[in-house]
Amino acid sequence: MKNDSNQLGVQYGKTTIRYLLNHTDRKNLAIHVHPDLNVEVEAPLGSELEEIKDKVLKRAGWILKQQRLFERYSFELPPREYVSGETHRYLGRQYRLKVIVKESGGGTVKMERGRILIHTSDPGNQDKKKILLEDWYRKQAWRVFAERLEKWLPHFERFGKNQPSLMIRKMKSQWGSCTPEGKITLNLKLIQLPKHLIDYLIVHELSHLVELNHSGEFYSLLARVMPDWEERKEKLNRFEF
Repeated sequence: MKNDSNQLGVQYGKTTIRYLLNHTDRKNLAIHVHPDLNVEVEAPLGSELEEIKDKVLKRAGWILKQQRLFERYSFELPPREYVSGETHRYLGRQYRLKVIVKESGGGTVKMERGRILIHTSDPGNQDKKKILLEDWYRKQAWRVFAERLEKWLPHFERFGKNQPSLMIRKMKSQWGSCTPEGKITLNLKLIQLPKHLIDYLIVHELSHLVELNHSGEFYSLLARVMPDWEERKEKLNRFEF
């Protein structure tokens, strides 16, 4: 359980690497580079700051490499207008949006003939169309994520873990998370990815039910369950929305 956090930095050549330090109830130090380029360090309770900085410096080359990777494949999308002809992803594929005017009543969204159809009585209301599409994504996410979770859960039954609870929410800098109590939270945006990448994130979080940190044991478990996890992770980092 986290008990404090601090924003710190180390100098690596001419580059200052800034990171958020969290002291946690864990055995080993872990460094995370998030898609927004922020660096997070999780250190065991009682760890000395100088010792932590030394370990960050030792991983500085890897940290910068990860940040460059995220920078290389990130770009600003033009603002969404939710108009006919605009493309939106679902399970890795691009679909054309078609807005259909209805006389009255609430709006609906459905997929038909390779298109995503938004039926609304207020076609000029961008916010309403956005909410309709997001609600549709969320409904699909609950169905797909639950299905994929059930597919991979048997691989972890031998560890005696209970059925985890699933949460779905919009997240800015994480694809997913897992608590010691067994609550797995997945980013709503995952529903736009191909299923094999959704599977990677689910197996990653299920592995945290057994190994809460990113230790050697964690990666050994991940490799046993999903031998090609590194290839999937690389594809996830390169995926363009």
